[in-house]
Amino acid sequence: MEKVIEAIRKYNKFLITAHVNLEGDSLGSQLGMKALLDSLGKTAVIVDNDPVPDHYKFLPKAGEVSNDLSAKLDFEAALVLDCPTLKRIGKVKDVISGKFIVNIDHHISNEKFGQINWVDPNASSAGEMVYKIYKEMGIKLTKEAALALYIAILTDTGSFNYDNTSSVTHEIAGELLGYGIDPASVSESVYERRSVADIKFLGRVLSTINVNKKGDVAYLEVTKIMLKETGGSLLKSEGFVNYARSVDKVKVAIIFKEDLNGKVNVSFRSKGEADVNKIAAFFGGGGHVKASGCIIEGRLAEVEERVLAKVDEVLHGK
Repeated sequence: MEKVIEAIRKYNKFLITAHVNLEGDSLGSQLGMKALLDSLGKTAVIVDNDPVPDHYKFLPKAGEVSNDLSAKLDFEAALVLDCPTLKRIGKVKDVISGKFIVNIDHHISNEKFGQINWVDPNASSAGEMVYKIYKEMGIKLTKEAALALYIAILTDTGSFNYDNTSSVTHEIAGELLGYGIDPASVSESVYERRSVADIKFLGRVLSTINVNKKGDVAYLEVTKIMLKETGGSLLKSEGFVNYARSVDKVKVAIIFKEDLNGKVNVSFRSKGEADVNKIAAFFGGGGHVKASGCIIEGRLAEVEERVLAKVDEVLHGK
């Protein structure tokens, strides 16, 4: 963290980015970081591969996130948040090529690709790490920054239900709520503003649920046909894997999401001792012990067969 702070003080122009398919932590940590840099009189822009999901557009500064990768950007250093590998930032990788990179992340699988790497697998979220920079530098949070960081922590801990939730996490969340944040309103905005089409999309996905013969692996599918017929999107399937995780006696939950480019996005969640980071890493991905993902080229049925075989091998040593 000390080296990150040195870089923040040294440089004056920053580009902030995070992984593709923005979610609560990647977005909230970026907005919190930009607010910090703004308070120091620095110049900072947020540039991401993908747009802000609809259910996060209520955030006051969400409109400052740019997806214009063709614009001429003047910056000295790139801050990459919540991203274990550079390829996970998508096309923004080309934009920051050759620049000074500061890597701030909490994934155990982080490849330490920056000139500065602050990787803390014990942190609940990248948002928690940005909060710690505020405290270390003695910078007062604005209500808007506190809201962004609260959402980062709330979503990446599964509303404080996952194993990455600690007493420190609750203490930080409690302090952030002290800035006038209404937790009920935030929860409604993030989790309870789905359209009828979104609910129908969820219903289609849930209808695909399968459990392996041993009953310890449950999995779901999102197909191209399903996306077309319901008007759903991969972004709107965030969190669907947790329905599979909730099945009794399941140790590993998976959702396979077919995209339009001949690839399958695979997300893993686990209960108990299963380390899904190892499974994701085998296929070139990564993340956390209890939550990881990867992207695999191939047909959906073929990818499912390969992944399920690997999961069975990890769980049962075959």
